[in-house]
Amino acid sequence: MSGAAGGSGEADDAQSRLASSNSALQSLLRRLGNGMEDFLPHAHGRARMKELLAGLREYGEEGKQMECLTELCEVLSMGQEEILIGFSVDAFLPVLVELLGAEHNPEMMLLSCRAITHLLEVIPKSAPKVASSGAVPIFCERLLTIEFIDVAEQSLLAMHKLSVEHPEPLVRANGLSAALTFIDFFDINTQRTAAATAANICRGLPSDSFGLVADMMPNMTQLLSSGDQKIAESACLCFSRLVEAFAKQEEILEQIASHGMLMQVVRLLKPGDKEGRGFELSTGTYTQVIKTLAMSCRGSQALAVSLLKEGIVGTVHSIIKKEEDVRLGGTALMTSVAVQRPMEQLIHTLMLANELLPPLQTDERGSKLVEAISVGTEMAQDLYGQNRGWHTLRQYAGENPAFLVEYAELVYPILVDISVTIVNDSMRITCLSAVAKLLASMEGELLFKVVQDSQLLGYLAGFIASAKPPVAGLSIMIADMLLERMPDRLAPRFAREGVVHEVGRLCAKETLGVDPAVEALLEHARYLQQSRFGPGSMAGASAASDKLMEKAAAVAAGLAQNGDEKVLVELRDLLSGGAESLSSYQVLTSGLGASLLTWLTEPVPGRLHAFVRVFCGVSSAE
Repeated sequence: MSGAAGGSGEADDAQSRLASSNSALQSLLRRLGNGMEDFLPHAHGRARMKELLAGLREYGEEGKQMECLTELCEVLSMGQEEILIGFSVDAFLPVLVELLGAEHNPEMMLLSCRAITHLLEVIPKSAPKVASSGAVPIFCERLLTIEFIDVAEQSLLAMHKLSVEHPEPLVRANGLSAALTFIDFFDINTQRTAAATAANICRGLPSDSFGLVADMMPNMTQLLSSGDQKIAESACLCFSRLVEAFAKQEEILEQIASHGMLMQVVRLLKPGDKEGRGFELSTGTYTQVIKTLAMSCRGSQALAVSLLKEGIVGTVHSIIKKEEDVRLGGTALMTSVAVQRPMEQLIHTLMLANELLPPLQTDERGSKLVEAISVGTEMAQDLYGQNRGWHTLRQYAGENPAFLVEYAELVYPILVDISVTIVNDSMRITCLSAVAKLLASMEGELLFKVVQDSQLLGYLAGFIASAKPPVAGLSIMIADMLLERMPDRLAPRFAREGVVHEVGRLCAKETLGVDPAVEALLEHARYLQQSRFGPGSMAGASAASDKLMEKAAAVAAGLAQNGDEKVLVELRDLLSGGAESLSSYQVLTSGLGASLLTWLTEPVPGRLHAFVRVFCGVSSAE
């Protein structure tokens, strides 16, 4: 027992000596550390930062503080790593913010603000700390009072730096008003900074923040008429971001536009020389303006009506087919020009064209079809609008049918041609949605003339043949609507253009019951075949007794049998039959196209001479 007790005492004594040694060692290391700071890397910079921070905290010595502020601004502006290595944002920032509020000393406020601005430049990661430090309300106050113009300008620069990544604190501090209220007091470069800051502040606005920016709508609208391109484009960006932030809030959209915003941005889409401007919008801003108009119309039919009253239909036409393209002439060339526009610009232009038309009204069968085939697309939005049941545009169209006539003349041909030219199904759906809405809004002779004078039915046959549920389904809806309203007059065209045939082919397809969209498409196609193309229907009868198709098949057979000039004359008469001339569908289905190609390319002497004599009316020698 005594041995055990002795061993325990020795262990306790050893631990006590070790603890004492550790304490002495730590004390020695602390003393050495304090003495060796001068030997560490960048020791001078660390020491100088400590001295500057201590000088800034000498609140009773403004001279000393001013001297330290001046040096700190120089150090931060140069951004030398060996000096900044000892700079602590957490230590300096509260002091700088406190000095920023020294209203009795404008020079101190200016230098403090300048130091924070340099800090944001050389240490970008400091921005979140600056945003939450209490500096933002002071910046805004300096801009809203403008007691000292230099301090206000420096505050604006700091706000601009912050607004790039941290706009929300500026919104909450009334930063938009601060940037724009006295913008006219500044020189042009500072005005550009203010406008760019406003555009940054408007990015990603919270849904509850409109009240914080609403009073600046007149100021922002005024900037749209600026003669300076950068200011005008920043104003466009402001409105673009505002409309995007509140796209689904109709009342707010109308407040945004209540001071003339829409008319001003439409003016910016027109050639600058005609509008008295010395500049044209950049491509990116031009596209943003179109998107702003489209989203405004999508969110509020009242805004769409306002644009229609100001002649937006002609503007939409000119966006796609610009003045310099008119000399090209021809629908095909115009379409070629249209698809050469930047893709995003064309997408938003088509969206705008679609949103100008009254929403489509469909029965229960049509609504179910759209619901099934529109999955993964914006078809339902394109057809019915953002708030289904709106009647503002429908009422306007009823009271102003001239707008529909203008739309049919200027925009409808573009939509039809782009729908078949473009390879993007989303854009094709937008085009066909606008076509469906336009035709649904028309009646009588106007409707018949629009359909009769276009290639729409032939294109519909091709879309139905694709069997893609969104495109084919929408095409079947258009065909059904037209036949319901004008069965006698349009039925022969449906047969001639191959719509009847393609619907029949689609109905013959089998479904494995896997895809609800395909099933809905086939169900609607079978309904159309039974109700519009079945026994006793004019369309079905026209398809069954297609005299032109029979003639084309006969000529094709004649060409296959080494056709002579008599067969060529029949071909010429068949192709030049005016309103009764062959459709593309009839040429392809009858075999005439393939037979003629074979006849022309076979190495038989005299054939080309005969072709020239018959079709050109001259001998081959001439």
